[in-house]
Amino acid sequence: MKPILALPILIVALLFSACGRNPDVLTQKGIKALNQGDVGKATSLLTKAAEKSPGSEDEAYRWGAAGLAAARAGRGGDAESYLVKALALDGQSFEAHYNLGDMLISQNRLDEAESYLSKAAEVDPSRTEALEALAGIALRRGDFDSAVEYLNRARNREESARVLTSLAVAGKENYSIEQTRSLLQQAVTLDPAYAPAQLNLASVLDQNRLDPAQAAAHYEAFIRLQPEDDKIPLVHQRLQMMESRVASGDVARPDPVRQDVEDLLTQAADAATRGESPLALQFCLRANAAATRAQRSDLRERALRAATTLVPDSARAHFGLGQFMLAQNRKTEALISFEKAQDLAPGWPLLLRPSVTLAAELNQTTLADEMLKSSEKAGFGNPDILLEIGDLYAEALNDEKESRRIYQELLENFPDYEKLSEVQDRLNR
Repeated sequence: MKPILALPILIVALLFSACGRNPDVLTQKGIKALNQGDVGKATSLLTKAAEKSPGSEDEAYRWGAAGLAAARAGRGGDAESYLVKALALDGQSFEAHYNLGDMLISQNRLDEAESYLSKAAEVDPSRTEALEALAGIALRRGDFDSAVEYLNRARNREESARVLTSLAVAGKENYSIEQTRSLLQQAVTLDPAYAPAQLNLASVLDQNRLDPAQAAAHYEAFIRLQPEDDKIPLVHQRLQMMESRVASGDVARPDPVRQDVEDLLTQAADAATRGESPLALQFCLRANAAATRAQRSDLRERALRAATTLVPDSARAHFGLGQFMLAQNRKTEALISFEKAQDLAPGWPLLLRPSVTLAAELNQTTLADEMLKSSEKAGFGNPDILLEIGDLYAEALNDEKESRRIYQELLENFPDYEKLSEVQDRLNR
């Protein structure tokens, strides 16, 4: 499976006040159309806005936005003309330099593109997109050393999942397998929702016959993130192969991190068998810590799931798994774990807000209400918990009636509460 190098597409999002002046109104409508993908309408509106505002402080931005819209509409000549006008008005515009360079790449005018992108990288030393695009040009020329140099410069500016993934792919001739694996593991740790990092890491593990269970976990993550991708049938085939390797033990060399984690989980299982649940949980948490240090999300999940299996009555175990799932952007699974933790420890302050907020976000309002009611019952004697419940009714469920009821109970039942003035302020809102 060939790895993927994902390079960015810069979308300009400009905000203008619709204060009644025609160019401002046209610009606002043009930007809205551009963000909605109606590039023909956006080009027309933004061009008119730029033409109607000669000499204004926003003229360069308008020509730049019109150029981007025209480029998206396939009107290369107009796009180039508009972007050049923008640069004539503002030679320090990162967006105009970048978007003109990006369009010239699509026209295979690489030398000209390189000039504009180099200027973009210079005028805004905090941005990485131009350096990433320059790396893409270098790769098209087969110049892997220059690509790696550009991407390392980008990494020094911002160590993002996208940059790290691109660096791992571009540097495959420069880096060892372990270095490539490390870069990709760092990428999926930074952004578990970045599908190219998940696929590339699975591919590296697969091609080099490294940990097949880890490869399978990252193939599965890619399938969750990109279920409609045209590579999915091939990914399913490779996933089956990884499962076969796991069963047969067919690996190039043992994975020391997995061995360490599995040893700890074996000790956890032994402790659970002896009825020593607290000790079993500690071993699982140590396994999770070891996996975290190694940036192994697959082993973190293994350790946290083991904790919920071996110590099923531990709210801490279910909450930990829920936090991990939420960080992985697996929100439905996170809510299931939070709900189990909530059943075991209603009113637990650490759990209350994330569980109710997530339930509300997933439109599980009945569940969120049930969580609040059970927490109210469990924490009736704790004014801090009741205040949190009142706030969650207001913020997460927009239930003013219930929030005011809780606040009123606080006033009536806890006259010496140190935050009583805050409660009164909430009632007065």
